Amino acid sequence: MQNRKSDDSEFVFPGIGKSGHIQEPRKGWERILKSAEIKDLRLHDLRRTLGSWQAKTGASLAIIGKSLNHKNQNTTAIYARLDLDPVRDSVNTATSAMLAAGGLTKPGEIVQFKKKK
Repeated sequence: MQNRKSDDSEFVFPGIGKSGHIQEPRKGWERILKSAEIKDLRLHDLRRTLGSWQAKTGASLAIIGKSLNHKNQNTTAIYARLDLDPVRDSVNTATSAMLAAGGLTKPGEIVQFKKKK
């Protein structure tokens, strides 16, 4: 791998073929999995993991798409939906604001409503 590395290549894994990059390093990948005693892990799983972590750590869709070589930003947008922490944080913030507006500042406080007669 080291002798193939080229600092001026746009690819992480440059290759000597027409595409300019390694497309399917099947034999090497099989050796790695066997040596690590890992079963059922595909290279594409690593791509998805990278994209997910990039989204989780705040990378823009443009950066994620470029690093995964996506042609369509809709493909990349999938990774932005994976991290639910911002959604959860937003719901918690809004809920706290609503409770505070109603004079209820303790999260989890149960309020009994008067029964209708």
